[in-house]
Amino acid sequence: LCAFRDHKWRISMASRNWELTVTTVHVAVDNQQLITLAYDMRYYPISKEDTVLVLECFSADDEKILQAALLSFYYRENPLLGKKIWESPQIAIFYRSQSPLPVHFPTTYSEKGRGIVFAAYQAMGTFNYPLVVCLHNYRSADRERNMFYKMDVISLLKQVSYMLPPEAAMMVLIVLKNRWYSYPSKKYDFESWYPIVRQLTTRIASCEETARSFKQQFPHLLVARAINRCDLAQYNRRRQALAWLRASNNKYRLVQDGFLKMGYATLEEKCEKNDGFNLVRQPTEKEKQLIAILERTVERVLPGYFGLDDLPPCRIILNEGGVWAGMATCTPIKNPNKNHLGISIKYELPYVAIKSRIFEKGCFGEALSTYLHELAHMFGGDSSANFSRVMTEILNETLRKASLISQMQQEWDQQIEQRHAHLLGTGDIK
Repeated sequence: LCAFRDHKWRISMASRNWELTVTTVHVAVDNQQLITLAYDMRYYPISKEDTVLVLECFSADDEKILQAALLSFYYRENPLLGKKIWESPQIAIFYRSQSPLPVHFPTTYSEKGRGIVFAAYQAMGTFNYPLVVCLHNYRSADRERNMFYKMDVISLLKQVSYMLPPEAAMMVLIVLKNRWYSYPSKKYDFESWYPIVRQLTTRIASCEETARSFKQQFPHLLVARAINRCDLAQYNRRRQALAWLRASNNKYRLVQDGFLKMGYATLEEKCEKNDGFNLVRQPTEKEKQLIAILERTVERVLPGYFGLDDLPPCRIILNEGGVWAGMATCTPIKNPNKNHLGISIKYELPYVAIKSRIFEKGCFGEALSTYLHELAHMFGGDSSANFSRVMTEILNETLRKASLISQMQQEWDQQIEQRHAHLLGTGDIK
């Protein structure tokens, strides 16, 4: 009836001893003549062997619509379905075949990928991964067959993930590989893949053998839990661990916390095991003398620049395995002050720290640049505009006072030479 009305097709159908033709008839309603859709039914004494559907006034575009309609229902012979992953009375999941989606096939707005979701045996949307996911007992309160939004697709996939056995969950998780590190981007994120991946890892972890098989295929995964940037200690620890990871020769891949259930280590655990964190100690007498030279250099080159009567204490990074040459511990200031240039001082620095290897002859330039970099963190983080502005101003001042810095460099090297001469004299070193 709808095809006759909307597409202007002429339609007839015959089977056994009956035949019908779609037509219209005039009816009187409240003294008005109206046209309504109807079937013209006829019966014959002899039955036919075949069932025949005849469509006339049928254009090429109409054929595309019909083909899309035929493929938009779930049945096992549907050519859009590839190899079966799992099937039960409630759900079915397949790899996508290589057959392209026909024109006019139901698609999800802004998510027109190869993957298909069937709900109650009807194609209701698409997504970006080569899977066909079917929820047969899906029920909707809306009587209209409206296509899914992205959040509807995510909701259906999440329901199906709860019903998959471990092996099928592993096969699906591998297809969703580039979603392994997905976390919600906001408090209520209905389009996040996080719960789907988390549930799939839970299903895999429920079978020891499947979990072991997955870990054999993907041994270099590290869990990076979501962190609160307001927790500066945790945030600083994460930044150090990421710096260690970038410098590592191993090709680790970060994943969400659902992978903990399968026994994967966290990024921080792996970093700590490899001495990647910068632990600190108090400076030795030799280091204190050299730190004093750095402090005098700052006071003479950048007087009052950091808005402090006394610069923060300087400590020594204990382990040489750490990636950073320097670090600073930052505590937010509730009511920020400004320095003489009007730049806001946002953090108090309980201490800064530098690696011990820098306290050597010829390393004054590296020591001073590292020290100034860490002091500048009182104005903001590495990627902040405040920090960039401060480092630009510091560079300008150090260039203007290059001769003074050269004098401090000589004092630095002389101090180290005197220290070495003293130790040679006492026989402490050879």
